[in-house]
Amino acid sequence: MRIPSSSQLLFSFYNGTVSSAPPCHLDKFAFSICLPDIRAYTGKVFALKHNPHHLPAAHEAYESFDTYGIHTGSKRQRFFDYDFGLMSALCFADADFPHLRTAIELVLWLFSFDDMIDRGALNNIQRMKNAVDVTMKVLRDPSTPPPKFKVAAVLQSCFHRMRQDGGDGTLRRFIDATDQYTQRSLEQQVNKSTERIPTVNEYIQHRREASAMMTALAVLEYTLELNLPDEVANNSVVIELGIAGSDILNWANDIYSFPVEFARGDVHNFVSVAMEHMDVAMEHMDLGVEDAIAYVDQRIRDRVDEYVATKNKLPKFGPGLDEQAARYIQGIEYFVQGFIDWSFITPRYFGDEAKKVKETGVVKLVAPIALDAPLHVEA
Repeated sequence: MRIPSSSQLLFSFYNGTVSSAPPCHLDKFAFSICLPDIRAYTGKVFALKHNPHHLPAAHEAYESFDTYGIHTGSKRQRFFDYDFGLMSALCFADADFPHLRTAIELVLWLFSFDDMIDRGALNNIQRMKNAVDVTMKVLRDPSTPPPKFKVAAVLQSCFHRMRQDGGDGTLRRFIDATDQYTQRSLEQQVNKSTERIPTVNEYIQHRREASAMMTALAVLEYTLELNLPDEVANNSVVIELGIAGSDILNWANDIYSFPVEFARGDVHNFVSVAMEHMDVAMEHMDLGVEDAIAYVDQRIRDRVDEYVATKNKLPKFGPGLDEQAARYIQGIEYFVQGFIDWSFITPRYFGDEAKKVKETGVVKLVAPIALDAPLHVEA
């Protein structure tokens, strides 16, 4: 079964087949969906904090990033308007000035790379493979010259700074996580080329590995100047807290980004996957848009409960290590809640309607979006 086209989806709104709406008020003359109030229940578990170094660190990071000329004209303004500096200040809330600045540049690298994947610049498997190869080369070989692929050049500059004061374990985890992220992103391009939509369980596993959240958690470790020994970093409870936090953030993001991704024809989203095929009590059933959103929302609620239960099982590691583990876990929680809150400040997901969407919970579906021109990737 294929995911419904945009026209089929809009037809379902006219005919009332989209059901189980959350308690919000829809405009009957617009194609709208209701969003669950994820912020409310995650906010009961995860704290929100704003880094005081936000503005000066963002100024320096953006100034440096801009020298690479990755984004120009209206695309540059749009990208800068997303305010990834604020996102970083909320997600890396306890970082000092120099580490926050590096984190912001890494976020700019990551979203630039991710947008090239999502918006068509790397929609060819060979282009994507070249981009992955160049990206990993700058991380694995410190002597490699700056690449012509500008996005990778940004990463190279940031990682050079990380090498100067990052712990060996932190750097290894950053490289390994970025390798996993880029390889899974390549696999996603292969799946797109075959129009194959993964099952729910396949999607959950793939989303964890292709979201770059594990890369972000390595950056978090770096910004806190931690050097978690393997006995802490590889502890099953610590690993599960990172995975659970990643799931909560990623699945919330799938709900928020669904209208834009659907308009681009991108079905690699938890909502789209749930609409395509759901196995409930061993019975195959098809869900409408808001049924699928309600399903994903319930999965997020369950994951929050699992996070709390897992945190209560955190073992003692000994003097010094307990404090490091506590700072890292607090950082995960700031990251998750910070990203969720930022989603209603940035125009990235809801455009100029972000504040209104935050207040009403109603978001309009958008018209189909044209993809960017393909990009030639050189080492």
